[in-house]
Amino acid sequence: MKKVLFSLALLACLILCVFFFASCNRNEATPSTAFSTAPETADRGTEDPETVPTGTAEEGEPVTEIATTDKWEEISAKLARIAARDRALKIECSVAKSAEKGSKNDIYVAGPDTIEDGVTPPIEEMIYNRNRAACDLLGTTVEYVFWDYGFGKQAEQIDLVIKGNAADAPDLFVSMLNDVFKELRNSTFKDVKSIPDSYFDFSAKGWLYDWMMTLSFTGDRAYILGSDYFLDIMRSLAVLPFNMTMMNANSGKLAPAIIGEDDDPLGAGEELSTRFFDLVDEGKWTWDVLGKLCEAIWVDENGDGQDSITDTLGIIADQYGGLHASSYIYSCGEELTEVYTIEDPDNPYHGKQWIKYADDPTKLNRIFDAVKSVFDGAGSLVTLYQFSGNSPEQPGAAYHHTKFAASELLFAGVCTTGTLEEDVFQQMDDLYSVVPLPKIDVERSYNTLINNQGDVGVINVNANPRKAKVLSAFVQWCTEHSGPIREQFMQIVMKYKVTTYNQGTDRMLDLIYDGILYSRDYVVDCENEEPRWHRQMMSQRFVAGADFIASLYEANRAKKQQILDKLMEKWYTLPKVETNAE
Repeated sequence: MKKVLFSLALLACLILCVFFFASCNRNEATPSTAFSTAPETADRGTEDPETVPTGTAEEGEPVTEIATTDKWEEISAKLARIAARDRALKIECSVAKSAEKGSKNDIYVAGPDTIEDGVTPPIEEMIYNRNRAACDLLGTTVEYVFWDYGFGKQAEQIDLVIKGNAADAPDLFVSMLNDVFKELRNSTFKDVKSIPDSYFDFSAKGWLYDWMMTLSFTGDRAYILGSDYFLDIMRSLAVLPFNMTMMNANSGKLAPAIIGEDDDPLGAGEELSTRFFDLVDEGKWTWDVLGKLCEAIWVDENGDGQDSITDTLGIIADQYGGLHASSYIYSCGEELTEVYTIEDPDNPYHGKQWIKYADDPTKLNRIFDAVKSVFDGAGSLVTLYQFSGNSPEQPGAAYHHTKFAASELLFAGVCTTGTLEEDVFQQMDDLYSVVPLPKIDVERSYNTLINNQGDVGVINVNANPRKAKVLSAFVQWCTEHSGPIREQFMQIVMKYKVTTYNQGTDRMLDLIYDGILYSRDYVVDCENEEPRWHRQMMSQRFVAGADFIASLYEANRAKKQQILDKLMEKWYTLPKVETNAE
């Protein structure tokens, strides 16, 4: 019996020793630097990187925690083994004045060269600190260069630089969205998904995943690095700013158009704008509602019975501003192209996804008819003057903003959030907010158009896979740490006379931001020189009828499909990165 007890005691001691040494090994082991290909979840960044609970505990019991390694520690250790020359990055940014943007790349991407306490604006200091922290962590050096390519010419310039293997060519271009798509045909891209251990998580759900998968046409390649960092999506959202003070001051006229008079009247002291935010949030913001608001706000100043620039109006569209027409068409919830898989086994693209125009113009008709319903009614106007006009005699977009600030226009017309940094909005005496473009009907989801003022990062095809991985890691780290920068941007552009953007603007922007469904139609259509659908809408003063569109569609669909087929063929022949390439 004693021998049995002694054996049991010895076995117990042995088990304790095993657990002891296992515990020591677990706590002192060197973390593996091998990069895990398992996708990071959206919640990963909210966890404490030092400790993670190991299960649950009853109330009052301590929760056992084990040491873990932050993923960036693993990534930085791996990047540290890459040669210094491949960790020296050069990033090109468009010169803002040529890119026709209110928000400059040198502020939001590069940041200032130095900062000074009490002098450097907070958002610039945040960007400076973010970029410096990324460089320190990943062991990179980054040089920002600004090349004056100019609007509409960047694609050709980038192509020449790439094909010429220019010694000073940037490793990554930050270019305008429409020009980047033109470059799909010229192959100035790096297939990021084919780079081993690429640090972008293309499987993560959310707007970045949806954006990348739709932006890559077929969902099987990713040439463009979309992110909060290079594609500052908040700066590029198409929105309708509206004068909140004007809406609340005219509640008696406008409320029936939104919430009715009998069934759900406006309560005493209740602001109409609050109810308006609820209506939009509930998905009831349609072209029909916009038309009713325009009619309700209209004051016929000269008594001629016709809408004119001197009237108090609901909304104005500038025919020469392509943003207006393209936003109306591509943001309103209709899909003009269809995706299908080629089933013909003899087709060289058998099994591949393809894109085609719809067989008939029904969906396009719905868009034109919805827009026509507003601009054929009272209280809305289409002007034919150039975009820069700023006088009653030449009322271009600038004059629209002047009327908006003077409470003579309820909706400022289509803008991007980046343009809201302009003085005309920040110096308004009244408060304003924003809403998305209207829907065709309440059942439709939004296709939020990210117009050509957006930025994207494009990796130079001559960048070797090692440098491409460093670029990928640098951009992703900056993306994950850009939350405060986005918030600061919202503070700057959205709210006059208040310290926190509120009044419903945050709700509306989050509604758009979280629900982004990018329609490929705009991208596809921009590959077709003429007739682009939004160009036709402009030429018809936004009120072309269904018969006109039907005949136009029938006459041009075959030609546009041929151009689209060539684009798809090019897409499937774009080069992939060789895993053993330098």
